[in-house]
Amino acid sequence: MKYRLTIAIITILILVANLTMKLDQTVAGSITMILPALIIFPFAYESYQDKKWLSFTAYSLVVALSILLTIQNIYRFYMLSH
Repeated sequence: MKYRLTIAIITILILVANLTMKLDQTVAGSITMILPALIIFPFAYESYQDKKWLSFTAYSLVVALSILLTIQNIYRFYMLSH
């Protein structure tokens, strides 16, 4: 429960910062892509503990894809800026 509350607060703060400070598009995109992984991770962990393999697989796939997309976005930004 604490984890979900912490992630919700961080998400709200990031969105407010993005609206007020006009963050760089790459930074905002990376934050937006990693948020699903952070939000869904507790559900994947609970499914794993309850041995609900189908939901665990689905949640884990979303987490993995979110992390891979974030890495790809950061890599593209790095390659374009250098």
